[in-house]
Amino acid sequence: MRINEYNSLDEFIDEYYKGVEMPWQSSDGKRRYMGIEFSYKGVYYRMCREPGEDDEMPKLPDGRIGRYDVMICHWAMPEFKDDDFILIGWYSDLNDVLENCIIDGRKFKDVIMDDSTKIEGKD
Repeated sequence: MRINEYNSLDEFIDEYYKGVEMPWQSSDGKRRYMGIEFSYKGVYYRMCREPGEDDEMPKLPDGRIGRYDVMICHWAMPEFKDDDFILIGWYSDLNDVLENCIIDGRKFKDVIMDDSTKIEGKD
């Protein structure tokens, strides 16, 4: 049974490629988000386009600026007693996340579209 609310990768990309944008700011009236929390195979994750100036953001090994981070969130998992997280990585843009972030041996784009991925929250 499919629990994932996304029906296509384009639908996900449309919500996250710009970061936060309110419906009244966009030409199409759609809400865009900065971050998403989701669970996959019993693990809680967060992907976020972090706000900040270029000099405040991490530099990636190839010299690009890291704008998106992906992490495992212990704070949302009952078996952990702390507010900790494990950084999976920083990525320059949404396409970099989709193609190069690996979760449980799979590309992010495959995980976010998996039937069993549950979208826990958006901001």
